[in-house]
Amino acid sequence: MSLRRTLLLAALISMAPTALVVAQTDPQTDTTSPSSASSPHQRDATSSSAPEASSTDNTSSSNPSSASTPHQQQSTHMASKASMKDCIAKQQADNQGMSKADAKKACKAQLKGNSG
Repeated sequence: MSLRRTLLLAALISMAPTALVVAQTDPQTDTTSPSSASSPHQRDATSSSAPEASSTDNTSSSNPSSASTPHQQQSTHMASKASMKDCIAKQQADNQGMSKADAKKACKAQLKGNSG
């Protein structure tokens, strides 16, 4: 090995422990309080809890009129129709000889029970 390579290797080996020590030092702790970073107005606005939505809102998928746009109303209505058709087919498959009207009644009761 040439003298130049030997010196370069020795220099790299001598710097490795220094890099290891620097990488293992603890980060400085931040002694500032998070509340000092905000204004009094921000603290007042965030300290009060926001009112939660009522669990009796008519925003469930069983009430398509609660959607805010006509497109959402149509999409929700189509989804509830599809779920009703699926339910009727399942009821008739599970109960041989059940009429479509009886299956529809059972599905309405089931969907009403799930939404409320």
